[in-house]
Amino acid sequence: MYIGSVETTKDNMWMVCSENNAIKDTEGLQMKQQAVEYVPALYKIFDEIIVNAVDNKVRDPSMKHLDVVIDPGSKTNGYRPWISVYNDGKGIPVKFHKTEKVYVPELVLGHLLTGSNFDDMSARLTGGRHGYGAKLTNIFSKEFIVETGDTSTGLRYKQVWYDNMRTRGEPEMTEFIGKDAKDFTKVSFLPDLEKFEMEKLTTSMARVLKKRVYDVAGCLSDVEVTLNGNKVPISGFESYIQAFCQSVTTASDSKIITSPDVMKDRSDETASVLNYIYSRVNKRWEIGVLPSDVGFVQVSFVNGMSALRGGSHVAYVSDQICRRVAEHVNKKFPELSVNTAHVKPHLAIFINCQIENPTFDSQMKEYMSSRPQTYGSTCTLPERLVKLVLSDSGIVERVVQSARARQRAALLKKVSSARSKSTSVNVPKLEDANLAGGPRSSECSLILTEGDSAKALAVAGLAVIGRDQYGVFPLRGKLLNVRDASVAQLGKNAEFAHLCTILGLRMDEKYDTKEARQKLRYGRVIAMTDQDHDGSHIKGLLFNLLHTFWPELLKKGGFISEFVTPIIKVSPCSKRVGTERGLETRRFFSLPEYFQWKASLDPDNLKYYTIKYYKGLGTSTSAEGREYFSDLDKHLVSFRWSGDRDGDALDMAFSKARAADRKAWLLNEYSSDSFLDTSSGDVTYRDFVNRELIQFSHADNARSLPSVIDGLKISQRKVLFACMKRKLTSEVKVAQLAGYCSEHTAYHHGEASLHSTIVNMAQDFVGSNNLPLLYPSGQFGTRLQGGKDAASPRYIFTQLQKHTRLIFPEEDDTLLCYADDDGFPVEPVYYVPIIPLLLVNGAEGIGTGWSSSIPCHHPVEVIDNLLRLLSAEEKGDDVSKVELAPMTPWVKGFSGVIRQTGKHSFVSRGNVEQINTSTLRVTELPLSKWVEDYKKFLWDLIGKKAIRSFSEHHSDRDVRFDISMTRSDLAQYTEDADNAGDSEALMKLLRLEAPLSTSNMHAFNADGQLVKYETSEDILLDFYGVRRELYSQRKQHLEQSQTKEILRLSNRIRFIEEVSFGSLQKVLQERIPKAELVKLLKKQGFSPASAFKMKEIDHVGDLGLAAVGHIQDNAVVDSDESDEFDYLLNTSLMSFTKEFLDRLQKEHNTKQVKLQQLQTITPAQIWRQELIQLRGVLLRDNEFQVVTQDKETQGSKRIIGSH
Repeated sequence: MYIGSVETTKDNMWMVCSENNAIKDTEGLQMKQQAVEYVPALYKIFDEIIVNAVDNKVRDPSMKHLDVVIDPGSKTNGYRPWISVYNDGKGIPVKFHKTEKVYVPELVLGHLLTGSNFDDMSARLTGGRHGYGAKLTNIFSKEFIVETGDTSTGLRYKQVWYDNMRTRGEPEMTEFIGKDAKDFTKVSFLPDLEKFEMEKLTTSMARVLKKRVYDVAGCLSDVEVTLNGNKVPISGFESYIQAFCQSVTTASDSKIITSPDVMKDRSDETASVLNYIYSRVNKRWEIGVLPSDVGFVQVSFVNGMSALRGGSHVAYVSDQICRRVAEHVNKKFPELSVNTAHVKPHLAIFINCQIENPTFDSQMKEYMSSRPQTYGSTCTLPERLVKLVLSDSGIVERVVQSARARQRAALLKKVSSARSKSTSVNVPKLEDANLAGGPRSSECSLILTEGDSAKALAVAGLAVIGRDQYGVFPLRGKLLNVRDASVAQLGKNAEFAHLCTILGLRMDEKYDTKEARQKLRYGRVIAMTDQDHDGSHIKGLLFNLLHTFWPELLKKGGFISEFVTPIIKVSPCSKRVGTERGLETRRFFSLPEYFQWKASLDPDNLKYYTIKYYKGLGTSTSAEGREYFSDLDKHLVSFRWSGDRDGDALDMAFSKARAADRKAWLLNEYSSDSFLDTSSGDVTYRDFVNRELIQFSHADNARSLPSVIDGLKISQRKVLFACMKRKLTSEVKVAQLAGYCSEHTAYHHGEASLHSTIVNMAQDFVGSNNLPLLYPSGQFGTRLQGGKDAASPRYIFTQLQKHTRLIFPEEDDTLLCYADDDGFPVEPVYYVPIIPLLLVNGAEGIGTGWSSSIPCHHPVEVIDNLLRLLSAEEKGDDVSKVELAPMTPWVKGFSGVIRQTGKHSFVSRGNVEQINTSTLRVTELPLSKWVEDYKKFLWDLIGKKAIRSFSEHHSDRDVRFDISMTRSDLAQYTEDADNAGDSEALMKLLRLEAPLSTSNMHAFNADGQLVKYETSEDILLDFYGVRRELYSQRKQHLEQSQTKEILRLSNRIRFIEEVSFGSLQKVLQERIPKAELVKLLKKQGFSPASAFKMKEIDHVGDLGLAAVGHIQDNAVVDSDESDEFDYLLNTSLMSFTKEFLDRLQKEHNTKQVKLQQLQTITPAQIWRQELIQLRGVLLRDNEFQVVTQDKETQGSKRIIGSH
């Protein structure tokens, strides 16, 4: 029988870090893996005795004490080590064995191949089996003593063996009765050190034996264990695991905190310990889980025996955890492709189990080989434990981090496989510097341009500075944000690979020394982008790339510069004007800089300037390019590292995890007139982020998030403006409309994006728009694929809906503030519809730091609340205190139910009904679930055997799935429900519920500020004030317009009458010069044409420049006052007829009546009339007459009638 090596062996083992036996509590206890020298055979004979004591707990649960003494001896006794193990509880029977003719204690401990655990047919949960056990200890001891007390026989037994069990002492039996007599067993032995090639029991060996006592204390939860008279500070397996927390993980706080939320109302005992988890799964299994930073760790015990090398029980438990973690990570991060082998190194698992008749691969019993089917119990991990592992343990984070590191290593191998420094590289479109990759490569600069047109400008400049030290490479659009990119994304990104190749960058290199930087093919990078927001973003992405992988290059001053070109050039309209007025040509490198100059300028001088707006680098001519490069230093701005705050600013701008920081950044740092001052020639990365990149981020929000006033994003507003400008009342192809829109609204992001915007504005399937502004003529998409099944823009047509101009009255157009682009007015800064379309059609958007999700609402409910506000205003009440009718989410055509589940939460529920005992019919899906996606989900249910089959009976607007299930399954789901739709279990199985939220309703208010709206009513009230003010302006404007038109008609009528019958008859009789005729008209009191002109509305908002042509024309040309009366002098002969004069008089009278009517009506009444008109039009559509959500009746239908 092999009991292990008798020679001293050095091995890594978990040890109690303190040798002080008087450790009082668990917090002072720590297990550490240390290299120790010990004799395996000596350890084994000690283990046999202590396992016998543990086995006794299984045989007699009343056992409460286990006392171990390990005395290494001293010099006085010749270093004779004595070891004893005492336990109470039922001991060895003190009886005479009739067959063997000896007492049972002698038979058990002094005769080989005797014991009680031979029978594998009977289930046993003890450690001993082969009949050797404690006899081996006897054999390897110079002296071996057994003492036991048996109250059933009233005898106390003691017997001693000597000389490796060769010499047997006679049993000594004494009376063992009385109230103080309690069953016990004590085994003491003096190891034969010579057998183990030892002179004395070393300190290291003693520590190994003491550690085994601590193990036993962990396995015996209700047994007090003492070592050398001191209580072991472990009271069960949970406290045992505490000692490992700081050793397997770098977490600083390992204090156990039992979670009451987890402990409450459960049959298993599960505790969350910060990143540590413990669970008593059942009577036979205790499990502990920790994240590991030192590789896979297993500490396990089988029936009290320490399975140092693990076994099938470890695989049985760890596989369950690893599988669930891998599934979780792959679902959340599908790009990582994690398997169970990737999870295991980050897992530390602790097991204390009781296995029936366990088998091991050797008598050392270090590896359990039993199959799980023979365990006699199961250990299916509780769902609570698994959830804690996934959410609170830190294991998932380590697996993800490791997977990303593994991918980065693969990327390193892929990207850095070629030689980092080469005199020539083959990269398409690269204009390589002649000296790049050679001994003088540090003198070379790589110019990265924004697209091919900018490359042409740079190449033109190379004619001035030469090609030896300057290379040019055009970037294709925007670089990838690499900060949170997966290795798969990086590996597929050609631009990233090209930059690494061109610059000679290696993923495994740190460029923190001059020698390391000498390996690069270029010593400097020059970013040459447009001076607009997108150009700033491209520069930021370049900085982000280098900071993520090679931050040392940013910290080295001068590695990155930018080539700045003017965005605006102003020059005197002529040399003469410039000389006379002392004006000079100026260039501006940002819009805010231009606006500051413009604001400081004398308004009289502005009209003498000609303004040229450089939309992109392509606007500059080759001659201008050569001009820029001839004074290169003037156009270069270096970026310098000022400290950790620079890195933090870049991380804040580009890290996915810091969305909240970006939100605060935009709120606190953004100013529309801030710009990056580059006059000093160098700027910090932090200043770039806070002054330049922030302008892009704000513009990104402006493009991505809607206005609370018109409910539109910029692209949608441009499309609507183009349609209204074209008076689009007849069909036009979507592709043609996109071209027209791009031309007339200065849209700079590609017509493909406009195609999508136009299609989305015309979609009318369930879940799209409640009130589409454009008409869908053709296939614009259905609920089958959520609109993705729309036909090509070349084949579908659109036009304005009939109700669009009711929502956006034409009379408002002249009152709106218009944005400007490239020097001419484009779409309004925002429209002001008569109802808040943001509530009606909803909105979804993701910007920088902000996102928005606003559900659709019933337009008639919105109109009715506006009418309530108007009524309150007419009564003189405070509109902010008006009690409005609740407005809950509503979607046109949706036949399901939307019910409120919280202050800001709702649930949309589809419809299902039971057709017969085995068939269900789904006739509506939850919002945002499309038919094709749901079909895939049903196939998954078939695969899981949750349903048998399904059939489809849809139309483009209606949904119908007939689902077949087994009768027993369907009955189980519907047994507690009156109908199938009331079964929560069935709704969960079929996923017929989807959440809606009003907790993320962000939109720009009238002042351009991003605001979070708590309720739909808040949106309504904010809109109400702006629309109400515009009605006042409109009324005033219409009154002025009517008055001036009446004056014009009066002048024309009087002129005709005077020429025909009065003082101006000589006009027809004499040839009078025009100048005299004008004087005569003035003398007669006729009004000039300028008296009828309305004051020009400022069509230019704060977002752009004044119109170039208008500035120059108004500055140079003075109007001829003789033209002021052409409206009279150009009167045709036909105008002097009676019929024409009568017609003019009738028109004059009509306008007079309209003016009088207009003067008697209030702005609120005008709005009321238009709301009632729109309401009537909407209610002609039956789908607007039914509201599927009623707060009082929890989803029952109510009918909307006339107001």
